[in-house]
Amino acid sequence: MHFDTYPELETERLYLRKMTLEDAPELFKILSDPLVVKDMGEAPFTNVEQAEGVIHFMNDLFENNQAFRLGIIRKEDNKLIGTCGYNAWEVNRGSRGEIAYDLGSEYWRKGYASETIKALLDFGFYTMGLHRIEAFINLDALPSMGILTKMGFKEDGILRGYAFFHGEFQDQRCYSLLKNRGKVKWKI
Repeated sequence: MHFDTYPELETERLYLRKMTLEDAPELFKILSDPLVVKDMGEAPFTNVEQAEGVIHFMNDLFENNQAFRLGIIRKEDNKLIGTCGYNAWEVNRGSRGEIAYDLGSEYWRKGYASETIKALLDFGFYTMGLHRIEAFINLDALPSMGILTKMGFKEDGILRGYAFFHGEFQDQRCYSLLKNRGKVKWKI
């Protein structure tokens, strides 16, 4: 699958759009928080240049048709509060994609993650034409387990040594949601 333009999504309270270098200061604030990066396999950022590097890296992945990462922008103040997107997708052998998301800790438990995931699901199932959408999370990522379950995802199991975080291989839980012949289960 190839995109001609960077995806842009909109929800009731959020815009999901390509990040620019203007987003770097807010992205730095998010990724310098140990609570946010704990499950990402990264040390907290120490300077804004690291955030700029992430923005360049993510935009390059899109240009190479490998992934896309969108900034989560709160409409009420046009502020970047997190990122989301598809880390990968496969349409030739299985029609599946992998979502990922993160939010600044001050925005947790306010419904932003559910709103973001729903937009990613709608885009994946109806624009990308995916049949299966996956999410991989750390074994102790209780908030993500709760959100994914709320959205209708099922736990497929534990993938041993699936991710390399903090200098060692880590097990991850795999969750998935299938497109159910018109039965939309992820409406919030």
